[in-house]
Amino acid sequence: MQSPCKTHRLAAGLKKCLTALVLLAGCCVGMPVFAAQFKDPASGCTVAAPRYLGSDDYTFRYQGGCKAGLAEGKGKATWSLRNAPGKAVVWEGTFSAGVYLPPPAGIVSARAWIDPRGNSNDTVIFDMGALLAQSGVTAARLVVEATSSSTDYPDPCIPRTLWVTHVPTAALASDSAAQSLLAVAVDKLKARCGTQIGGTKKRPSGALGVDHLQVRVVSTPDLESDRYGNPGPALVSAAMPLSPSDAVQSYSNQVAAQQRQQQRQVQDQDERQANARRLRAFFQTYQATGWASLKDIEQNPFRYTGRVVVTAAQLDEVISPTRATLLTLSSDDYWWSFANAVLDGEGIAQWKPGARLLAVRVTGRLKENAKIFPGWPQLQLVGSQTCAESRCQDWLRLPTALRDGQMP
Repeated sequence: MQSPCKTHRLAAGLKKCLTALVLLAGCCVGMPVFAAQFKDPASGCTVAAPRYLGSDDYTFRYQGGCKAGLAEGKGKATWSLRNAPGKAVVWEGTFSAGVYLPPPAGIVSARAWIDPRGNSNDTVIFDMGALLAQSGVTAARLVVEATSSSTDYPDPCIPRTLWVTHVPTAALASDSAAQSLLAVAVDKLKARCGTQIGGTKKRPSGALGVDHLQVRVVSTPDLESDRYGNPGPALVSAAMPLSPSDAVQSYSNQVAAQQRQQQRQVQDQDERQANARRLRAFFQTYQATGWASLKDIEQNPFRYTGRVVVTAAQLDEVISPTRATLLTLSSDDYWWSFANAVLDGEGIAQWKPGARLLAVRVTGRLKENAKIFPGWPQLQLVGSQTCAESRCQDWLRLPTALRDGQMP
């Protein structure tokens, strides 16, 4: 039988385990976690720091300026080891909204990144001030996203991402202008940090190597959250080199890409309209009464008997100087949807292999050589035009596709 003391200890241990499980369950269902926010028990002032310092091994104390419950101005944050009070992590200097501002000078302000759900992930946002004005960009600012681990403070000289904010979308339509803006952002950080960029500290998760910096651009005055709770999304992004002799990597520009897509759409529409005008002239030249696919002609040539229609076909085999067989063009039709026809006309012997736009008069079905051409439609050549593309899309890419009997 257990003693009362042992029973009491077991109950206390069980209570601690249950409490821990309840807290863990709360985290899993989305309760706000502020593990990176440290509040001094005496002053009630809060400092943002890596989660590692929040372990039970440390006690926290802050002395100095405070504003709205956050360390502000001159101050000193100390994390002392419980079992070795003489060993401590000390951040002494200037604070902004609870964030320590590491030297050298040049940081306008800072804040801990809190996502829309109120969660902190050890990320700190440093406002490094205005960038040099560029064409069409007068109010852009450099904002540095930084994080750290263990006992290190986040440092803009060891950035995870450089952000350029407050950039008009229209100013990003040019790739050269966008990349120039990214380079200006890197130059501003280099002017402050010099050879300290990358530093000797362990680089934070997500940071690039010391030869390139991740730079992104947004149009908003300040960083906003994406759907995952991270800063962003970016309109322009690239891995920018620290050395001018190195190349830009992983460049993307949504604004320029969208503009190019719109330009391609306009150009495509212009080309389709031009094709329609050129095809209309072809119809008029040969007095064609409408469009007919070779497949439709083969199915029932008598619908078109005596009429001049326009079709497109692939030259199959030249049988004589004035006769050739035709095939339907390679198309989206299934492989069994092929069609054949016999074409008679002058100059066929000089034709090169390939696709052609044809104006033809349909005369019915071929009665001769029934074993070779069983029931194939017979066509009389009126006019032809060589196609540059295999499916005559240089002629038939139109605002709306031609249907049987239609005019362009």
